[in-house]
Amino acid sequence: MADLVGARRPRIRPLETAALFALGIGALYLGQGIFIPLVLAVLVAFALNPIVELLRRLGLPQLLSVLVTVMLVTGVALLAGYVMVSQLLKLAVDLPQYQQTIGEKLRALQGGGVDGPFGRLAKSLEELGKQVSPTGTSGSQPAPLPVTIADRPASPLAGLTGVFGSILGPLATGTLVFIFSVFLLLERVELRDRFLKLVSLGDLRTSTKVMDESAGRVSRYLLVQLAINCSFGIVFGAGMFLLGVPNAVLWGLLAIIFRYIPFVGTFAAVLFPAALAFAVDPGWTMLLGVLGLYLALELLTTNAIEPNLYGTSTGLSPMAVLIAAIFWATLWGLVGLVLATPLTVCLVVLGRYVPQLGFLDILLGSEPVLRSEERFYQRLLAGNVAEAIELTETELVDGNAAEFFDRVAIPALRLAETDLQRDSSDLGRRRNVVEVVTGVIEELDTQEAVEADQTRGTVLVIGGRTELDGATASMLGHALSAAGIEARQAPPMSLNRDGIVQLDLSASKVVCLCYLDPRPQAFIRYASARLHRKKPGITVLACMFGNGAEIEAVDLSVLRADAVARSIEEATKYIKALLEAAPSVEGSRVVSKPVEDPRLDHLRRFASESDWLAGAAQAIAEEFRVPLAMAQLAPLEPATATAAHRGLAQRVLAAGEPIMISDATLDKEAVDDAFLVENGFRAFLGVPLKVASGETIGTVAIYDNAARDFSSELPGLVRRTESLMAQLEARTETTSTPPGEPVRVPAAVVA
Repeated sequence: MADLVGARRPRIRPLETAALFALGIGALYLGQGIFIPLVLAVLVAFALNPIVELLRRLGLPQLLSVLVTVMLVTGVALLAGYVMVSQLLKLAVDLPQYQQTIGEKLRALQGGGVDGPFGRLAKSLEELGKQVSPTGTSGSQPAPLPVTIADRPASPLAGLTGVFGSILGPLATGTLVFIFSVFLLLERVELRDRFLKLVSLGDLRTSTKVMDESAGRVSRYLLVQLAINCSFGIVFGAGMFLLGVPNAVLWGLLAIIFRYIPFVGTFAAVLFPAALAFAVDPGWTMLLGVLGLYLALELLTTNAIEPNLYGTSTGLSPMAVLIAAIFWATLWGLVGLVLATPLTVCLVVLGRYVPQLGFLDILLGSEPVLRSEERFYQRLLAGNVAEAIELTETELVDGNAAEFFDRVAIPALRLAETDLQRDSSDLGRRRNVVEVVTGVIEELDTQEAVEADQTRGTVLVIGGRTELDGATASMLGHALSAAGIEARQAPPMSLNRDGIVQLDLSASKVVCLCYLDPRPQAFIRYASARLHRKKPGITVLACMFGNGAEIEAVDLSVLRADAVARSIEEATKYIKALLEAAPSVEGSRVVSKPVEDPRLDHLRRFASESDWLAGAAQAIAEEFRVPLAMAQLAPLEPATATAAHRGLAQRVLAAGEPIMISDATLDKEAVDDAFLVENGFRAFLGVPLKVASGETIGTVAIYDNAARDFSSELPGLVRRTESLMAQLEARTETTSTPPGEPVRVPAAVVA
C-alpha cells in the first residue's frame, strides 16, 4: 500500500518546484481581492474554534455554538468600537484647549526668542532658504507672474462617491470575512474532509498530520498573541491613566490593535499618546513618562516574553519572522504584514512533511537543522576550540562529562571515522579534529580535577588504530580520572609488534582498547592475545565505540578480551567496580567481584511470584475501578522486557517515584507510547515497588481508557504498593552466597 501511495504521488524536481512557487506567488498577488478575505476568515475561524468546541462539550449543538460564539465576539467588538469612537469624539472636543500649551512649549524650545539656540537655528534656516530661492540669486530677473488655478467646485454627488468609495472597500472586505468565518465554523468538518480528499493523494495520514499541526500551531500563536497584546494594552492603558494622559482607555485599546502589525505597530501606537502628553502637560514629566513606560514594556515584551512564547507556539526562527514580514508585506501590503506569521507557520509545517518542500522547514523553522553531534563535528573540522568548548558547556548535563561523550562527542567521532573510511588523505582536517578534542578535554580537566586513588592500581587506555581512536581514549581517560581512577594513555602505535614489547604494564591492572572502527574484532583479538602473553592475569576491556551492526553480537572467547563496553559510561562503571571489589587469588590470576546490578538478588528471589503478582494486580484493578492494573518486576535481562516494561513502567523504574498522566494525548512522551495506543489507554498512574534497602525492583500501575485525574487515588495506590511489597517479602526467604566462595569475573558483555 505504501508503494502504491508513493507511486501515485508526483515527484517534483527543483525546476518544477521553482516554477510552481513562481506561479503560486503570481496567483496570490493577482487574486489578493479573493485570497485576503478568505485567509482572514480562516484565521478568525482558527481563533474562534476553541470557543465553539468548548460550547460543544457543554452540550450545545453545532449551529447554536457557532451563533453564540459569533454573537459574543461581535458584541465585544462593537463594545470596543463604541468605546473608541466615544473617546475619539471626546478627544476632538478637547483638542482646541491644548493649543495654548503647545504654543508655550514651542516658544520655550526657541529659548525665549531669536537669541536662543532654537531661535538662531530658525533664523539661519530662513536665510539659507532665501539664498537658494530663485528670487535671491539675481535681482535682475523679472518676478514671475502670479497664476491662479481655480478648479471647478466638485458636485455633492462626486463628494459622496469619494467618501463612500473609501468606506465601502474595507466594509466589503470585513463583510466577506464575517460571512466566510461563519460558514467555515458551520461547515468545518465537511470542508476539512473535502480538503483532505483534494490534497492527500491517498496519504490521509500525512495530510491529517499536516492539517492538525498547522491548525494547532496557528491556534496557539493566535491565543498567545491575543494574551500578549491584551496584557500590553492593559498595562499601557493603566500607565497612561496613572500619568494623567487623557483618554487612557483609547490608548490601551489602540495599543492592543496596533500590536497586531509586526515591527511598526507598537511604534505607531505610542505616537498619539506621546503627542497628546506633549500638548497637555506644561512641563515634560508626562511626555517622558509615556516614552519611558513604552520603552520598558516594549523591551520586556520583545526580549523576554515573545521569544519564549512565540518560539514554542509557531516553530519559526526570528530571521524567518522578519523575512516572512517583508515577503507578505510586499505581496499584500499592510494586511500581508499582519498575516505573515500564520501563513509562514503553515508553510513550515508543510515543509516538514512534504519532502519536496523540506527546504522551507530548514530555512524558516526554529528547530536546529544539525543534531548536537553534527554541530560538534563541524567545530572539530573547523578547528574552532572556543566554539567547541562553548557547545560542550551547553550540552553538559549536570556536569556529567561521560554522558556528554557518549551522547555527543563519540557520535561526532563516528562521523569523522566514516569520513576517514571514505577519504584518508585530508590530514589537515584529521589533525583539527584531534586538536580540538584535546582542547575540550583539557578544559574539562581544569573544571573536574579529582585526586586519583593510586592504591587501587592504574588503568592503561590505548587508542586502537588511528588518531581518532586515540581521541576516544582521551575521553575515557578523562572520565576515569573524574571518577577518581588513575589512568594513563598510550598512543595507537603501542599495540603494534614493537610497541607492545616496549609497553610498561607493571602498574596496570586494566587495559582499555578503544576502537571506532565498525569491524574491530581482528584488531582486538590480536592486541588482547599479545597483552595477555605479556602480563598474564591482566584484564583487557574492549571498548567498541563504532556503529556497525557487527558489534551487536560478540563472542569474548573469540575476541580474547575479558569484557566489552560500548560506551564511556559503561566502561567507567565496569572499571570502577572491578578495582573496588575485594580480590581473591585463583591460581596465578587475580579475579574480582563481577559487576552486577544490586537489584538482581532481589529480582531472583521474587522471580517465582509472578502469578501471585498477577492476582494481586487484578484485585488492585477492582479496588480502583480501572480496566487494567499491572504489578510487575523489572526484567532480569533488558531483552526480555515486554512492551509494558519499555513504556511508562520503564519511566517509573528509572525515576524511582510515582508518575501520573491524566491524558496521554496531551503528554509529549506518552502520546506515542505503543502500549497505550495499541490498548486504547489514555490515563496512567504508576508507583515504584521498592525493597527495604531502597532499590526499585518493579512497578504497580493502573490504566484507564478515558482521561482521568488520578490525584486522589495516588495516596491509596502508594499504601497498596507498600502492603504488596510487605506481603512479597513475607512470601520469600533471603538467600546469600556461602562465605569464602571465590567470586569470578563473568565472561559477558557489560550491559
